[in-house]
Amino acid sequence: MEDKKPKIDLKSRLGKKTVGSPAVGSIPPPAGVGVPKPSVPAANPSRVPAPPFGSVPQVAAAPRVDASNPYGAMAPQAAPVRIEPQSIKIEMSDEFVAAQKSGRTKILVLSLFTAAIGAGLGFAGGGISERNKAADAAVIGAGELTTKVEATTKKAAELADVLKAAKEKLSKSTFPDEEVSKLGAINLPFTAEDLNGKGIGRFNGATLRMLIDFSTIVDKVNDQKEKLQNVLSGNKKAVQDFLAGQTKPQVRWSVVIGNGPAGPWGTMQPVPTPFFAKDGDKPKWPDDIRIPVGDKQAVLKRYTSGNPVSEDGLFIPIDPATQGSVCSTSVVTTLRRELGDLEEVLRGNQNPGEEKQGLLDSGDKLGKKLKQIGASAP
Repeated sequence: MEDKKPKIDLKSRLGKKTVGSPAVGSIPPPAGVGVPKPSVPAANPSRVPAPPFGSVPQVAAAPRVDASNPYGAMAPQAAPVRIEPQSIKIEMSDEFVAAQKSGRTKILVLSLFTAAIGAGLGFAGGGISERNKAADAAVIGAGELTTKVEATTKKAAELADVLKAAKEKLSKSTFPDEEVSKLGAINLPFTAEDLNGKGIGRFNGATLRMLIDFSTIVDKVNDQKEKLQNVLSGNKKAVQDFLAGQTKPQVRWSVVIGNGPAGPWGTMQPVPTPFFAKDGDKPKWPDDIRIPVGDKQAVLKRYTSGNPVSEDGLFIPIDPATQGSVCSTSVVTTLRRELGDLEEVLRGNQNPGEEKQGLLDSGDKLGKKLKQIGASAP
């Protein structure tokens, strides 16, 4: 009787493994063919200094000349019931916010552009030749930027002097004709576009941050300077009339006494045609003023004696010297403040506890940094 030997199940011992055909593309290529060189990690965009918006000197927000505020007006005009005077609207604050937004957008694009440069240099870093070319471009770019920064700083100093002169003339009740003309001719030449193609991705973080700050401030100064020039030149006559009123005060406002909820009260009423408060020894004041109400004219008599409360309405001229005590903010005061604030952005503030670096100082420091880069060997 033959012994039956047990069959050895090779599959169970070796494991049920099936060998499939290799997938397309899984076969390693021959050595040296199509193998990409390991790339140097791209520069981390997060390391590129983001625009330090919080550190940029801000031109102080200016108080508005509110049309509804009777003391913010320049030349009264007739209007139904309550005449709204002709006013000089100084929308510096809102327009300046728009300029800030525009500048921030430019700088954001610039930051992304700079990050892309850094990444490109990282990938190109595998070759010594490429690195040398990038370094050479940065040195040349630094030299070109130095020239532009120095020219801009020089123009900024000129602008600061013009702003100071205009502010001083307004304080002396003189319209700054010459300075307004100069404001229109001065423009700071540095722009964000000047940074393109200058190899700034090779600059150190401190220099790059100074460049972004400088570009942002210059953009805002140009916008604010243009707004000031437009306000002054576009409202020359109204400003001149107001300044003339400082030496020859005119009555521009009156009060009309009427019955209020709990007794007599006064209503502010602009005078349609201002008249001199004093004109010789015996000034002549109008006996009445006419106010348009719809398609008709309402006549208000000037109060001289007796009961000031009248159904027909009586007006009492207001002493122009008291305007400042009621509302100290005038158009000229606002313009002087705007001129002074912009001058501070340029010159900075050296008062203890209020120190701020101005564009002139930052331009000088940036120029020195760029000169160091321009003078360095690749």
